[in-house]
Amino acid sequence: MKQEPLSALQKIEKLGKKVHEMTQAELARAVGCSRERIRQLVPRMKIKPGRRVRAWHRSLSPKICREMAKHHDAGESLTNIGQKFGVSDYHVREAIRQVRPQLEPAGRIQRLRRLDALVKMLDRGVTFEDACDRLGFSALQRRRYRKQLGLRWDGRKTIPTRKKKK
Repeated sequence: MKQEPLSALQKIEKLGKKVHEMTQAELARAVGCSRERIRQLVPRMKIKPGRRVRAWHRSLSPKICREMAKHHDAGESLTNIGQKFGVSDYHVREAIRQVRPQLEPAGRIQRLRRLDALVKMLDRGVTFEDACDRLGFSALQRRRYRKQLGLRWDGRKTIPTRKKKK
Protein backbone atom coordinates (compact mmCIF):
# COMPACT_ATOMS: atom_id res chain seq x y z
CA MET A 1 0.00 0.00 0.00
CA LYS A 2 1.43 3.29 -1.14
CA GLN A 3 1.20 6.34 1.12
CA GLU A 4 0.39 9.76 -0.30
CA PRO A 5 3.11 12.34 0.32
CA LEU A 6 2.19 14.99 2.86
CA SER A 7 1.26 18.43 1.58
CA ALA A 8 3.17 21.49 2.76
CA LEU A 9 0.28 22.48 5.04
CA GLN A 10 0.23 18.99 6.64
CA LYS A 11 3.99 19.14 7.20
CA ILE A 12 3.59 22.53 8.85
CA GLU A 13 0.84 21.21 11.13
CA LYS A 14 3.11 18.32 12.16
CA LEU A 15 5.72 20.85 13.33
CA GLY A 16 3.23 22.17 15.86
CA LYS A 17 4.23 25.08 18.11
CA LYS A 18 7.74 25.22 16.63
CA VAL A 19 6.19 27.12 13.72
CA HIS A 20 5.67 30.17 15.92
CA GLU A 21 9.43 30.43 16.59
CA MET A 22 10.37 30.25 12.89
CA THR A 23 10.42 32.87 10.16
CA GLN A 24 8.77 32.18 6.83
CA ALA A 25 12.15 31.47 5.25
CA GLU A 26 13.13 28.99 8.00
CA LEU A 27 9.74 27.31 7.75
CA ALA A 28 10.10 27.01 3.98
CA ARG A 29 13.48 25.28 4.39
CA ALA A 30 12.07 22.92 7.04
CA VAL A 31 9.06 21.95 4.93
CA GLY A 32 10.90 21.84 1.61
CA CYS A 33 9.03 24.46 -0.38
CA SER A 34 9.47 28.09 -1.36
CA ARG A 35 8.98 31.06 0.93
CA GLU A 36 6.36 32.31 -1.50
CA ARG A 37 4.35 29.11 -0.97
CA ILE A 38 4.57 29.60 2.80
CA ARG A 39 3.33 33.18 2.35
CA GLN A 40 0.32 31.83 0.44
CA LEU A 41 -0.42 29.23 3.13
CA VAL A 42 -0.20 31.61 6.13
CA PRO A 43 -3.92 32.54 6.13
CA ARG A 44 -4.86 28.83 6.35
CA MET A 45 -2.38 27.97 9.14
CA LYS A 46 -3.55 27.45 12.69
CA ILE A 47 -0.21 28.56 14.14
CA LYS A 48 1.41 31.43 12.23
CA PRO A 49 5.16 31.80 11.73
CA GLY A 50 6.93 34.53 13.69
CA ARG A 51 7.85 37.89 12.23
CA ARG A 52 11.28 38.01 13.76
CA VAL A 53 13.96 39.20 11.43
CA ARG A 54 17.35 38.55 12.87
CA ALA A 55 20.18 40.50 11.34
CA TRP A 56 23.45 38.66 10.80
CA HIS A 57 25.42 40.94 13.14
CA ARG A 58 22.94 40.27 15.97
CA SER A 59 23.63 36.55 15.77
CA LEU A 60 27.32 37.01 16.55
CA SER A 61 28.74 36.35 19.95
CA PRO A 62 30.08 39.37 21.84
CA LYS A 63 33.52 37.73 21.72
CA ILE A 64 33.63 37.87 17.89
CA CYS A 65 32.33 41.47 17.94
CA ARG A 66 35.15 42.44 20.34
CA GLU A 67 37.66 40.64 18.10
CA MET A 68 36.45 42.65 15.10
CA ALA A 69 36.73 45.84 17.18
CA LYS A 70 40.34 44.93 18.12
CA HIS A 71 41.24 44.54 14.44
CA HIS A 72 39.63 47.90 13.73
CA ASP A 73 41.48 49.56 16.63
CA ALA A 74 44.71 48.24 15.16
CA GLY A 75 43.97 50.39 12.11
CA GLU A 76 42.66 47.68 9.83
CA SER A 77 39.93 48.70 7.39
CA LEU A 78 36.38 47.38 7.65
CA THR A 79 36.75 45.72 4.25
CA ASN A 80 39.84 43.76 5.33
CA ILE A 81 38.15 42.68 8.57
CA GLY A 82 35.11 41.59 6.56
CA GLN A 83 37.28 39.49 4.27
CA LYS A 84 38.82 37.72 7.28
CA PHE A 85 35.40 36.88 8.69
CA GLY A 86 33.74 36.32 5.32
CA VAL A 87 31.18 39.14 5.60
CA SER A 88 30.59 42.61 4.17
CA ASP A 89 31.99 45.79 5.70
CA TYR A 90 28.42 46.80 6.64
CA HIS A 91 28.11 43.75 8.88
CA VAL A 92 31.52 44.44 10.43
CA ARG A 93 30.46 48.02 11.20
CA GLU A 94 27.22 46.87 12.81
CA ALA A 95 29.01 44.15 14.82
CA ILE A 96 31.51 46.70 16.16
CA ARG A 97 28.68 49.09 17.05
CA GLN A 98 27.30 46.41 19.37
CA VAL A 99 30.51 46.55 21.37
CA ARG A 100 31.14 50.31 21.07
CA PRO A 101 28.60 53.07 20.57
CA GLN A 102 30.82 55.26 18.36
CA LEU A 103 32.91 53.91 15.51
CA GLU A 104 36.06 55.83 14.64
CA PRO A 105 37.17 55.51 11.02
CA ALA A 106 40.30 53.39 10.61
CA GLY A 107 42.01 56.14 8.59
CA ARG A 108 41.60 58.63 11.44
CA ILE A 109 42.94 56.11 13.93
CA GLN A 110 45.99 55.52 11.72
CA ARG A 111 46.63 59.27 11.36
CA LEU A 112 46.40 59.78 15.13
CA ARG A 113 48.86 56.94 15.73
CA ARG A 114 51.30 58.34 13.16
CA LEU A 115 50.99 61.79 14.74
CA ASP A 116 51.72 60.31 18.20
CA ALA A 117 54.78 58.52 16.83
CA LEU A 118 55.98 61.75 15.20
CA VAL A 119 55.51 63.79 18.38
CA LYS A 120 57.43 61.19 20.43
CA MET A 121 60.33 61.34 18.00
CA LEU A 122 60.32 65.15 18.04
CA ASP A 123 60.34 65.09 21.85
CA ARG A 124 63.46 62.90 21.72
CA GLY A 125 65.22 65.61 19.70
CA VAL A 126 64.94 64.13 16.20
CA THR A 127 64.42 66.76 13.49
CA PHE A 128 61.06 66.90 11.74
CA GLU A 129 62.52 65.79 8.39
CA ASP A 130 64.44 62.85 9.91
CA ALA A 131 61.36 61.73 11.84
CA CYS A 132 59.24 61.87 8.68
CA ASP A 133 61.88 59.93 6.74
CA ARG A 134 62.02 57.21 9.42
CA LEU A 135 58.24 56.95 9.52
CA GLY A 136 58.03 56.96 5.69
CA PHE A 137 55.67 59.93 5.35
CA SER A 138 54.68 61.26 1.95
CA ALA A 139 54.88 64.97 1.07
CA LEU A 140 51.15 65.32 1.74
CA GLN A 141 51.47 63.72 5.18
CA ARG A 142 54.41 66.00 6.01
CA ARG A 143 52.36 69.10 5.08
CA ARG A 144 49.40 67.88 7.16
CA TYR A 145 51.51 67.20 10.25
CA ARG A 146 53.43 70.49 9.90
CA LYS A 147 50.13 72.35 9.94
CA GLN A 148 48.77 70.34 12.89
CA LEU A 149 51.92 70.91 14.93
CA GLY A 150 52.15 74.63 14.14
CA LEU A 151 55.22 74.29 11.92
CA ARG A 152 56.03 75.54 8.41
CA TRP A 153 58.48 74.79 5.63
CA ASP A 154 61.20 77.41 5.28
CA GLY A 155 62.62 76.10 1.99
CA ARG A 156 65.43 74.11 3.57
CA LYS A 157 63.93 72.91 6.87
CA THR A 158 60.86 72.94 9.05
CA ILE A 159 60.57 75.80 11.53
CA PRO A 160 57.92 77.00 14.00
CA THR A 161 55.24 79.22 12.50
CA ARG A 162 55.62 82.93 13.28
CA LYS A 163 52.71 84.63 14.95
CA LYS A 164 51.15 87.38 12.87
CA LYS A 165 51.77 90.90 14.12
CA LYS A 166 48.82 93.24 14.56
